[in-house]
Amino acid sequence: MTTFKTIKVSTALWMIGVVLIAGCQSVNPTTSNMAQEVLKPSVCVVEPPPVDENGKPMPVDLDDKLSMELRVFFDKDSAEIKEQYTPELNKIIEFADRCPNLTFFVQGHTSEIEQESINDKTLPFKDSSQIMGFIPLSNARAQSIKDYLVNLDLPAHRIRTFDCSADNPIAPNDTEEGARMNQRVFGWISARDIYYYTLLECREF
Repeated sequence: MTTFKTIKVSTALWMIGVVLIAGCQSVNPTTSNMAQEVLKPSVCVVEPPPVDENGKPMPVDLDDKLSMELRVFFDKDSAEIKEQYTPELNKIIEFADRCPNLTFFVQGHTSEIEQESINDKTLPFKDSSQIMGFIPLSNARAQSIKDYLVNLDLPAHRIRTFDCSADNPIAPNDTEEGARMNQRVFGWISARDIYYYTLLECREF
């Protein structure tokens, strides 16, 4: 091959290389943006998965990472939160801080024994303006949870409260033990549409 042909072939190869490099550079930003858009979370951002002693990620149930439940049980005819439940309530605050786009749902329940003793039992309760009024026991239980969380700076508009009365028991009401299980609040905060079916027989207030 002559020197002229060698130079011509080299020049052609060099130009092809420049075009290929330019093409790659023009594609990369678009590809990168698309990847970022796909990976962008549509809900809240949670912590990275835990790792084992070798530094390898451990399996995590995604539902557990994107949702949290709360169960609080009350003494008969009471809406006072027992101290043993405050750590769980504090965890709700931590979760809500990580997921500012999520709402916390709170259901108040009574046992049939409570409900039958005085139909639609009411308790004295102070609202945010410290005015004493009377509300049903199931309302009072849900409201006490809401007030606790609001006092820890969870915005009130992020908490929805529901009066479920004695309509959704989780245990038989014909024993004291079963009745105690039904004297409760059930709450959840989640990135998924779960538990909403349980609100069908409840009244929001």
